[in-house]
Amino acid sequence: MGNALLALQNQYIFLTQNLSMLLAACQTQDQRDAIQSQYVACRRSYFNCVNKLFHDDDPAVVNLVGQMKKEQTALEKMVNELNDIAKAINVITQAVQIGAKLASLAG
Repeated sequence: MGNALLALQNQYIFLTQNLSMLLAACQTQDQRDAIQSQYVACRRSYFNCVNKLFHDDDPAVVNLVGQMKKEQTALEKMVNELNDIAKAINVITQAVQIGAKLASLAG
């Protein structure tokens, strides 16, 4: 498995493992909807790329994999600080958007 698919897989597995905790931390239905929406987008990006090929030497792929690693670190830190769910939603949204950009480069 290449770095790009691994980055998408790590994000998907992490959000899957922490989804119930994230949803439980939400104070409103809008927040729960935002978490669910980003989770679905993350899942879609990963599964759309499972049988596709990434060119791990493509500079755009390398750049986005680097960004994904930074966002994964931010996601992991955010789970430990769930007292501000709005901030958590922003971190998740940013990470999933980068994942979607990476997924769009799969051929």
